[in-house]
Amino acid sequence: MVNTIHGQDRSISPLKISTSIQLDGILDEATWASASTASDFQMHYPYDSLKASSSTEVKILFDENNLYIGAICKNALPTKYVIQSLKRDFDFRENDAFIVFLDLFNDAAGGMTFGVNPKGVQRDGIIPRGGTKGVQLNWDGLWKAEVFQNPDGKFWSVEMEIPLKTLRFSNNNFTWGVNFARNDLSKNEVSTWSPVTRGFEVATLSQAGKINWTTLPTPQNSKITFIPYSAISSEKDYHNNTPTNLKPKIGLDAKVALTSSLSFDFTINPDFSQVEVDQQVIDLNRFELFFPEKRLLFLENSDLFSGLGNSRVRPYFSRRIGSAGANPVPIYFGARLSGKLNKDWQIGLMTVQTGGVESVGKESQNYSIAAIQKTIWGGSSVTAFLANRQGIDGYYINKNNFNRVGGLEFDFRSRNSLWTGKAFLHYSNSDGENSNDLAYDGKIRYRSKKASLFFGIDGVGKNYLTDMGYVPRLFHEYQDTIHQIAYNQIRSNGYYRFFSKNKKSKIDFWSVKFDVNIFTDKASFAYQEHDTDLGLTLRFLNSSELALIAYHYSPRLFFPFVLNGLDFPFAAGNYPNRKLSLSFDSGKLNRFHWSSQIGFGGEYEGKRFDFRGELNYRFKNFITAGFNFSQQNLSGFSENYGDANFSLVGSKFEISFNRNLFFTTFLQYNTQTDNFNINSRFNWRFKPMSDLYLVYTENYLTGNLNVKNRALVLKVNYWLNL
Repeated sequence: MVNTIHGQDRSISPLKISTSIQLDGILDEATWASASTASDFQMHYPYDSLKASSSTEVKILFDENNLYIGAICKNALPTKYVIQSLKRDFDFRENDAFIVFLDLFNDAAGGMTFGVNPKGVQRDGIIPRGGTKGVQLNWDGLWKAEVFQNPDGKFWSVEMEIPLKTLRFSNNNFTWGVNFARNDLSKNEVSTWSPVTRGFEVATLSQAGKINWTTLPTPQNSKITFIPYSAISSEKDYHNNTPTNLKPKIGLDAKVALTSSLSFDFTINPDFSQVEVDQQVIDLNRFELFFPEKRLLFLENSDLFSGLGNSRVRPYFSRRIGSAGANPVPIYFGARLSGKLNKDWQIGLMTVQTGGVESVGKESQNYSIAAIQKTIWGGSSVTAFLANRQGIDGYYINKNNFNRVGGLEFDFRSRNSLWTGKAFLHYSNSDGENSNDLAYDGKIRYRSKKASLFFGIDGVGKNYLTDMGYVPRLFHEYQDTIHQIAYNQIRSNGYYRFFSKNKKSKIDFWSVKFDVNIFTDKASFAYQEHDTDLGLTLRFLNSSELALIAYHYSPRLFFPFVLNGLDFPFAAGNYPNRKLSLSFDSGKLNRFHWSSQIGFGGEYEGKRFDFRGELNYRFKNFITAGFNFSQQNLSGFSENYGDANFSLVGSKFEISFNRNLFFTTFLQYNTQTDNFNINSRFNWRFKPMSDLYLVYTENYLTGNLNVKNRALVLKVNYWLNL
């Protein structure tokens, strides 16, 4: 029975069945007709105060082995659906789609999501931090879905079959959180069953409805999965004129469900040859750039670890573990225990053994991290963790080669999600003298439909070291030596949106926003540097956006610094400058979409000009082509420094032959790194969660296009359930 009086009070009770469901996307079995219906969806975008104009109906069934979710997505007029690609884990905002959000412990802290578009392409992931920052799509589960499109274009329907083995839930929790969302791009309308305030992510679990079980499904914890792989690679280094190297490789991943909500994973000799290359950038920064993790070993079930710290002070950053490229570090094995002990307690334990790492000693290294989290106050949490990097000399632990970081974190979310905040205190301990120090953070944010206001402060001690983490601003390089400069960062940002009241207007809203960052000395709070910006944004209903931002910044050099591309170092001191930036993004609803940005301003004692752009075209549902470019010029310096001009050109071409067969090619030409890269990948998913990859990579010099190296890799992995 469905309660439709209040949004967050909406509930539905699944129907237990004994007859089978033929998974064809057509809800024509008699059991579907007997099930309760979730309907009367509410608009989330572009208005959150109206009933959805596109009708959606959802039903839930279950049996001893599976949870079944059926949905009928109706259209007032015949509709051609927008599908960006046939690849798994599509972007919800850019595709017609139906999505399910499940809060399996009804704690508004985390959950799982499953979705389908009108072509039957699947999307799944985990929901960290109550969904207030969206979902993580790096988790892939084993489940099925089929779609039926009505020939006249007036509706499409979906049947999902989600094995209970795939879900993580308790056998004594009779209430789950749930919400359903639909994106109807023919009307540029996002709607949800349980209303979600505009300005919040549709995955926000504090605004979800409920599943009330009259009879609980039976948790199934006997699932054991083996995923063996084999790979063979052929590599040739032309730059060093080495012979062709042929490398066979085998390895194994395994997953064991210890309980319905706690799993154990381990890997032996993992291989990441199929992982997409990083998108290159022109780097004119003083500090290390952040690149996201793409290796599945570190992505799956990583929400507890990856949520530690903040974007500038991370005690755990998995890209520090093992590497690829010119100096690869092999990973020998890894193991992870993760999941819920009960509704309120979550744990994570991981250990990874690698080869030698030049920066911390050539001996073998072990990277381990443990975290335990307690949910409090209906969505907030307290987390304690310990991360350890330890040198291993043969079979023995080297007690003089280690780095440890431990800490306590409090993550706050109000029940209505209007207030969020975080506070942490970390302590690091390393071998050697002057190797112990602290890092701290405190922040609070208020966010409503129209406004957001944030204030925070964090600090990093001079000797706060984390070999498994990411703290770029702490480190400054001078004369081939790394110097550590302690600091505090005081920051505030916010925006206010003025929504259009004219229903016929093409404008969604315009907003004013600001961002202030002030850096001070750690002990005395004496001023070091600042960067601030003030911006105006105009957002249109077709998802295009125009933004104008003015910057004022004054970087502080503690030592002479040579800007990449120039011939002479700048002296220590502050360099106040201004910059203006204008950008436009056409949105991705049309087959052809583009974006561009132009910026001009000061750069130390000279000037800097930036021009960036991206062009993309989608042909039907199976071919996409993208082109991006960046030109950055440094000029106006004295003769000692010279000038510098950098160009970056890249493209991506992708063919989706069907839902299981893909071909992707990247081309990246970067004059700053003097490298032209070609990376092509063929992927055939010949069985659910089982893949064949063929990957070809070439690197050339940009000046004369002489080849540096080439590699060809064939890899096959097979998903085997026991």
